[in-house]
Amino acid sequence: MKYSLEIFLLIILCVPEFFASSICVSQSDCGGCLHADMSCSWCTDRNYDMRKVRCMTKSDLINSGCRENFILSNEGHKIEYLKNEPPSDFTKFNLEATQIQPQRIKLKLQKQRTQTIKMTYQPARNYPLDLYYLMDLTVTMRDDKDTLVSMGERLAHALYELTENYRLGFGSFADKPLMPYIHPQEKYVENPCSPIQEVCQPLYGFKHRLSFTDNIKRFVEKVNSSDVTGNVDNLEGGLDALMQLLVCKDKIGWNEKTRKIIVFASDGLMHFAGDGILSGTVLKNDKRCHLSDDGDYLASTEMDYPSLEEIYRTLVKHKVSIIFAVTRDVHSYYDQIHNLLYGMSSVGTLMMDSSNILELVKNGYQEFVKQVEFIDNAPPHIKIDYETDCGGFYPQRRLQQRCDNVEINKKYDFYVNITLLDMPEDGRSTDKILIEESHITDESLTLDIDIEEDCKCLKEEEGEPDSLLCNGLGEMKCGMCLCKNGWAGRQCECDLSDFNSYKDLEKNCRMPIVDPVTNETTYGPTCSDGGTCICGECFCNAEVAGRYCECQACPLHRGKECSDHGTCDCGVCKCDKEWTGDQCQCPATAVCIGPNMNVECSGKGSCECGKCSCNPGSFGKFCETDSTEGSSLCSFYEECVLCLIHRREEEVCNNVKQLCSSKDGREYHYEFIQRPPDNEIRCVVTTTNKDDPEQSCRHDFVYETTMSGETFLKILHRTCTKVNAAFLSGILILSTILLGLVLIVGVKCHHEIQDRREWAKFEEERQNTQYHELNQIYKTPISSFTVPEEYRQSLPEPTFEVLDSPTKTNI
Repeated sequence: MKYSLEIFLLIILCVPEFFASSICVSQSDCGGCLHADMSCSWCTDRNYDMRKVRCMTKSDLINSGCRENFILSNEGHKIEYLKNEPPSDFTKFNLEATQIQPQRIKLKLQKQRTQTIKMTYQPARNYPLDLYYLMDLTVTMRDDKDTLVSMGERLAHALYELTENYRLGFGSFADKPLMPYIHPQEKYVENPCSPIQEVCQPLYGFKHRLSFTDNIKRFVEKVNSSDVTGNVDNLEGGLDALMQLLVCKDKIGWNEKTRKIIVFASDGLMHFAGDGILSGTVLKNDKRCHLSDDGDYLASTEMDYPSLEEIYRTLVKHKVSIIFAVTRDVHSYYDQIHNLLYGMSSVGTLMMDSSNILELVKNGYQEFVKQVEFIDNAPPHIKIDYETDCGGFYPQRRLQQRCDNVEINKKYDFYVNITLLDMPEDGRSTDKILIEESHITDESLTLDIDIEEDCKCLKEEEGEPDSLLCNGLGEMKCGMCLCKNGWAGRQCECDLSDFNSYKDLEKNCRMPIVDPVTNETTYGPTCSDGGTCICGECFCNAEVAGRYCECQACPLHRGKECSDHGTCDCGVCKCDKEWTGDQCQCPATAVCIGPNMNVECSGKGSCECGKCSCNPGSFGKFCETDSTEGSSLCSFYEECVLCLIHRREEEVCNNVKQLCSSKDGREYHYEFIQRPPDNEIRCVVTTTNKDDPEQSCRHDFVYETTMSGETFLKILHRTCTKVNAAFLSGILILSTILLGLVLIVGVKCHHEIQDRREWAKFEEERQNTQYHELNQIYKTPISSFTVPEEYRQSLPEPTFEVLDSPTKTNI
């Protein structure tokens, strides 16, 4: 027991080392070796046997004869924290609060190596807010403007509950002052509200009316002094206004380190890119600032509306969020826009007079604050993944970079995995990566990355040109053969005359994959990770096949590939003509068609893997038999069987070959048997003696067909005997008479027994019958009474006749 435990522990300790060693030994160059696993080491010793593997664990290399001072191993690199301040809240006296920790890190990366760092996010209280109120000021929004003016202090109080550090901005939009958005008559141009007997401001595209301020009274005054305008249709130029708000950073007054939100209030729909063709503004929106010093949008009559895609990209770039506060009748329309601006917008239903605008602002703000999502600017050769449990919301860390329902002052840990996929093409040795929260500017985690070469000996060591270890076709350096042009391999044994480089040779072992959308070609793993590439040719492991070892081996059926009825094509059996099935184990459907049929399974079933599956009521190999008609093949083979019987009895049957052959000319196999055949389907033919026509004989026979189309007939031959008709008739008459007598006697006995039973039953009932006087249910119709003696003498003389008794009177 003691030794068993020791062996078990030894196995546990050795298994990880064994697997690591197996990963190492498959590598053929220094870089690939050190990238394969942290335990792998590379031998650069010139005196080391070239036939031995140079990539193993350090201990294995020493045991194999590599000198220790010529072994390159992976070195772990520490992470250096350059700035690591703890999270802090915002106050009026501290506008440099921190939400992301750490703030700056320096680390080294090796190819195919992953470094993991822990980043903590803690939402700060009183994070500064820049809220810009962008209002549709067409005539239908007049009540909404008046409501916003009347709110005043309530608006200030609502914002103060969200954060102590807030600023407000204000602007309005309508539409392009061009036909067909305005009426062509001059009086309507100057006063678009003439049709409704009112006076309003001429139509304009966008006006920036107030840069950001914390003076709520000034905000109310600007809103109150802004006049409404009007246009012909119910579609507005809101996208023009949004683009100017996003790109005119200085004139609008956005602060870098704030949460930026635009409240978009409207009761109408929006024009999109392409609609400008209606007014002749076909110039593509250039996404630049065109605001005058007075805040008027100057390019409204020159450029088309921007597209939603352009708006979305600009929102992400400048980290601005939108709250669409719209009326109920257009809510579903803005819901669709919100879905296209995912993560950067929210939608709320605005009352007809905007009385619930404070609630919409509060809900929209909390929706943005309660989510955190990190983005980065990593170059293509560096991959960054994020893992988090979202502050304990998930039981285990998940591969995601976003958390919802974030709470103020609660810590959320993100584990950032940084991997160097490949060396930079431009040869640079450093990179700088910013990891930022998607809605916050000027706060990030900065990664200063040093890219380090794995095999320093390639630069530091002096090589041996035309080394015999490389067959005189390459330079021995860093334990590797650096082959001359046109040659490759461990010892430069591979001829590259048909290839431009070793990478092209290696591509010959990697399956090309074409993207159906971009039509770009990428390449899969070498030999699909199922074999070894030697000089541009894949030598596959036993369980896989194909040029790139990309195919699984074909299935074996009874120990044979494709059942020996087909060929294996990349894991798929291509069956011979007469066979089908995933393993070519099923005969083709022709074997389900009987010799006298043109349809599968007589049209009474389906052919499944070379066998007929019959419908209810039908049976037989070809479903040729049912309970009403019998087997159709019995009559098909009848002439052949009769001919064979006649020949056996030395009678004439000259066309036996014609009658007993299949369509392809193969003769039937037959035999005569002495016992009746034991088959589910049995056929019968009857023969007569040519010398005595009254002499007949019944012959049973059965048929069998094989998958190859062979037919076998088994015939029961009986000697024919003459039938004695007189004796048979006498026996039949006598039997009939005896049967009649037996029936008569039986019927008579049955009636007699029934009569006796009925009489006995009658007698029993009569004995149990009682008279009606004793019956408690019977009551006599005659009533009687007796006159008392003391009253009898006082009664007058009766005038009726007294019967029998002086004291009893019948009435």
